[in-house]
Amino acid sequence: PWAFDDEITDVVRKFIEIRYQLLPYLYTSFYQYSQHKVPMLKSLVLFDQEDHQTHYRTDEFICGEQILICPINEPNAKGRRMYIPKGTWYNFWTNETMQGGKETWVDAELDSMPIFIKAGAIIPKYPVQQYVGEKNIEQLTLDVYHKDGKEDSELYEDSNDGYDYKKHRYSLKKFNLAGTKSKLIIRIHKRGKFITSYDTFKINLIGLPFKVKSIKVDNEYVDLKDVQFNNNSLVVSKEFTNLQVKG
Repeated sequence: PWAFDDEITDVVRKFIEIRYQLLPYLYTSFYQYSQHKVPMLKSLVLFDQEDHQTHYRTDEFICGEQILICPINEPNAKGRRMYIPKGTWYNFWTNETMQGGKETWVDAELDSMPIFIKAGAIIPKYPVQQYVGEKNIEQLTLDVYHKDGKEDSELYEDSNDGYDYKKHRYSLKKFNLAGTKSKLIIRIHKRGKFITSYDTFKINLIGLPFKVKSIKVDNEYVDLKDVQFNNNSLVVSKEFTNLQVKG
């Protein structure tokens, strides 16, 4: 990248850092592939075969289960037309929502290719690293995208090396999100024997249609100051199974 200029180097660095942040999401996608034989990168027709508009889209794809990506291959382009699958999707860069089921023009600069997150998704993220394993993960970030309805997400983790996962030394968290216009509930079901290096979660609540007035962690009300609540982000310093946010 540095053979071009500083601008290109910065763009490449930006996307490499996003890749490192999404390592738990990507690793989970590998796990899902190994269990269900569903490709990590899905064509739109594989993602939604019942929608005939997806049958002829050849360059957009779904990464994992909940991230929509549309590469731009034309030089000097400032955006492109793309098809957004049915449902509600969040612009990865702006957090603006878009209703799918139609083709639309999407603006994009050199450093912001079209990326959308499915409403209701819970995207796990690590801190930026320079190489895999550089940092001991002490806090997991969860980007929670509000949905008026229900959505399931997964997070698979293990030691990243060896075959202990075959002896159930892994951690599989299943997130069940249920949202309304005045409430958001996240339930976590965990199985496996692997103990993660973190027990603190930073939760970014994106797209809430209400102002938060109360938070329950495992059915107990908590003071907003105790969970370091700020700008719809909160820090929970323990493993939890139930989080309720109400307006």
